[in-house]
Amino acid sequence: MSLKIDQAFVQSFVDGAFGLPVDYENMPYTPVSGTAFAELIHLPNPIDSLTLADMNETSGLFRIILRYPADGGAIAAKTKAEQIMAHYPIGSSVAYSGQSATIRSVDRQAGIVEDAWYTLVVSIRYISFITR
Repeated sequence: MSLKIDQAFVQSFVDGAFGLPVDYENMPYTPVSGTAFAELIHLPNPIDSLTLADMNETSGLFRIILRYPADGGAIAAKTKAEQIMAHYPIGSSVAYSGQSATIRSVDRQAGIVEDAWYTLVVSIRYISFITR
């Protein structure tokens, strides 16, 4: 079930057409020097019983790690982060193959420089109910 949630977020990001190359989990990717890109990571929490009869509940984070060339300023990365956050308004849902997840919160962490990249992390927290 969490795989469907994972796919819902990845597909939603692709559909957002943010104009960035994407480094997908466990797929080969070589960053191009001087070219911004995004890494997508799904961090699910455990699936818990919501009812004894037929319903489970889970939550988690969908993270977009934005990497922009270092020493180029922060405005482009922060603007892209704002665009991505606007794509996931609180209360909206993403869905894949009959499974949906509802957005509970979005945030952007402070940028840091790692290696040759200025890095911003956008976190989208969600909740999802799963029929057994």
